[in-house]
Amino acid sequence: MRARSHGSIFDKMRLGPSQLRTVANRRFDDANALRKTGQNARANGAMYLAGFVVECLLKAKIIEKHAWLQRSFNVEILAKPNQRVYDLCYRRHDLAALLEHLPDLKQRLLEWGRNRSAGSGVIDSLRSVVGQWTIFARYSTRVATMHEAATFIEQVKEVKEWLT
Repeated sequence: MRARSHGSIFDKMRLGPSQLRTVANRRFDDANALRKTGQNARANGAMYLAGFVVECLLKAKIIEKHAWLQRSFNVEILAKPNQRVYDLCYRRHDLAALLEHLPDLKQRLLEWGRNRSAGSGVIDSLRSVVGQWTIFARYSTRVATMHEAATFIEQVKEVKEWLT
């Protein structure tokens, strides 16, 4: 087996908030590229990538809140609450759990929604995306329609604009 060269896309690295936002933008563009094919066979990939965008953006918010996550450290010596935060960012892909760890973000969104008529749309889109998307989409044998993908991507777009 050949060793991977340095600089491979498969290299494991710890990203900072701005890098996660860059990744989110790229995956959103990828999701849209798949959507634009119009092929139902590409819908699952488009939806998976779009949901991953929200995961990256929520993780960027958590890392901003906990800057220590960007440093190297021995995970085993972390206090239990910090281990949970570490797990959220580096071992889990649960949008609801990520959002739960950001109560200030949820509160800002609710307040923002009260002050703007369009705010409730973002809240509804966030709830929908968080309620639907899981990492298990990548294993699904069900084939979504491109209409479902387009609707999901529009919801993600609305959430993405609010989170960035």
